Amino acid sequence: MGIEFLFVSFCLALLPGPDILFVLAQSVTRGFRTAIAVSLGLFSGLFVHTAAVALGVAALVAASPVLFKVIKSLGALYLVFLGISALRAVPTPSAKAPQENPQGPVSFSKFYRRGIIMNLLNPKVIIFFLSFLPGFVPAESQHIGWQLVELGLGFAMVSLVVFGLISLFGGWLNKRFRIARYSASRPFAWVTAVLFWGIAGWILLG
Repeated sequence: MGIEFLFVSFCLALLPGPDILFVLAQSVTRGFRTAIAVSLGLFSGLFVHTAAVALGVAALVAASPVLFKVIKSLGALYLVFLGISALRAVPTPSAKAPQENPQGPVSFSKFYRRGIIMNLLNPKVIIFFLSFLPGFVPAESQHIGWQLVELGLGFAMVSLVVFGLISLFGGWLNKRFRIARYSASRPFAWVTAVLFWGIAGWILLG
């Protein structure tokens, strides 16, 4: 794994995509801790994609349009569900002033699971790994499977760094403008829902 691979991986990880938008949305609306939980979930999902490429499962998915479409549809439906959940989570109106953390303490495991599910239900990550990683395996390599695993883990680590930076930036925005205090309002819930649905459309139609 050379510097060239790490540099290309960093540039690719920075490109706007569903994962980046998801992490940014969580960091801006819920803060750094939630975004890190999501980031670690996305990071963990990349291990599965790496194993899939090394074992040839990714090639099977890529070769089956039906299976690819099913996975993509499940991912989009999951995001639609998150959007609906955001709307349903809005509390009934009350005379109390907005709280700084109206939705209660953050469940780290809950958002960690969300990150894993979102990553695993995005088949474009599988196709990306299948097309990207083999290009950096030396032609004379005697252990292609292990080479793919090493490259996949390297890309996952670089992605985690990028997710961490996005989490820090979004968390700073949240703290600077106290965005979380509005997260229990109906208009804010609609913004969150539309964002989730937009990412779902990105995955489904892209």
